[in-house]
Amino acid sequence: MTVVWILLRILAALPLVVFFIAWKLSSMIVHPKTWKYSDCIGEEVNRGHFERDWFEREFRPEEFTLRSQYGYDLHCALWPHPEGSSFPDGKPRVAVIVHGYTYCLIGSVKYAKIFHDLGFDCVLYDHRNHGLSGKAPTTMGYYEARDLSAVCDWARGRFGNDALIGTHGESMGAATVMLQASQYPALSFVAEDCGYSDLRAQLKHNVKRMYHLPYFPFVPLASLITRWRGGVAFKKVVPKDSVAKCASLPMLFIHGEKDDFVPYEMVHENYGAKPGMREIKTFPEAEHAASFGSDPEGYRACIASFLTGAGVI
Repeated sequence: MTVVWILLRILAALPLVVFFIAWKLSSMIVHPKTWKYSDCIGEEVNRGHFERDWFEREFRPEEFTLRSQYGYDLHCALWPHPEGSSFPDGKPRVAVIVHGYTYCLIGSVKYAKIFHDLGFDCVLYDHRNHGLSGKAPTTMGYYEARDLSAVCDWARGRFGNDALIGTHGESMGAATVMLQASQYPALSFVAEDCGYSDLRAQLKHNVKRMYHLPYFPFVPLASLITRWRGGVAFKKVVPKDSVAKCASLPMLFIHGEKDDFVPYEMVHENYGAKPGMREIKTFPEAEHAASFGSDPEGYRACIASFLTGAGVI
């Protein structure tokens, strides 16, 4: 009788345990623990992405805020190219750089320098719920893509309708630029670095890899909870479906071959979904979001080659 009673209590508690785990998974999406803005400069220096002296001497952005349509401020920074420099056609080139999950716009500086050295004006910003931007549920690219469009609109207002504007994103930022690409036809190029092809598949991979849990019931239940908490259902975040609608937009797909957070195979899913002009560059020694760090010169070269092939520079 005692054994039966124990089994009944375990069975009664099981739904609560499943709900608790799903809630914790949802919290990692909706309200992740983010980096302190003040710590990111030191972290980028430690990772070898730039030297502190260079950062303090050369990176002198114009900071500003934009009001998101969802009711919070976006912290932004414009790094203008030196006055008087231009391209032969006289049209400005603008790169909007989008950082990754839990980080801030400081993580975009290493990429902005590539574009800046090529003659671009660069716009960096903090996602909602990240850096110095306002608080709102993180949606892994869904609403973040709408904020990116607002930043691109600002750039077009600042630099004119003839400006060539493109985006570059890393990790969640890469998912964001891919999702936004089909929503914003005025773009001239998109470069994504280690973005997931489907949020559900990425979460399935990581709950198994990190927590040894099955996809069902944890990820579907976490999706329902996330939707209830002001986020979006995970099925709404499928970047590969967005890039499939971008036949006329040049896109570059970058990924580290040792990435086990956003599985390496996902870059081929995104690349395979893209019709029209596309390029792919993989870095054999790079883990997640580490392609630049593994080969800075190779990374710069692939960006320049892509932009040249796309007719942007």
